[in-house]
Amino acid sequence: MSLVETINHGIKEAIRSRNTVRLDTLRMLKSKILAADARANLSDEEVQKLFKTYHGNLLEALEHAMQAKRADLTEKLKAEIAIVEEFLPQTLSLEETRKVVVEAIAESGAKTQKELGLVMKCIMKRNLGVDAKLAKELASEQLSHLENH
Repeated sequence: MSLVETINHGIKEAIRSRNTVRLDTLRMLKSKILAADARANLSDEEVQKLFKTYHGNLLEALEHAMQAKRADLTEKLKAEIAIVEEFLPQTLSLEETRKVVVEAIAESGAKTQKELGLVMKCIMKRNLGVDAKLAKELASEQLSHLENH
């Protein structure tokens, strides 16, 4: 079953079980898909990219809600984030991310910090399960070692 079909099925289940938070979140995900392609003819990878962007937006909103000490909004956002994460690929571990970074540096031929963008472009093109912040830190660390040696 494709992600689009899974979302549609999840919406029906949420309606039956009267789970409003899940229903609202799944409807939002479906609207993201339809905004990108009115016929919802997207591959699972394209759908996951949309969801990953939305996930990042939710995390940012959660951070703002926590700073504003809005407990009601914080709980709702945490629930939405958990639902969106069901449709995202598993995030790679530190060691797996480090391996991807080393491969991307070799592939891009980067030797200095100035070429960090090339490395990140290579990483993000290859793998959706990479935590971009962690990958950037590791790539920056690796490139600084390359510069110093």
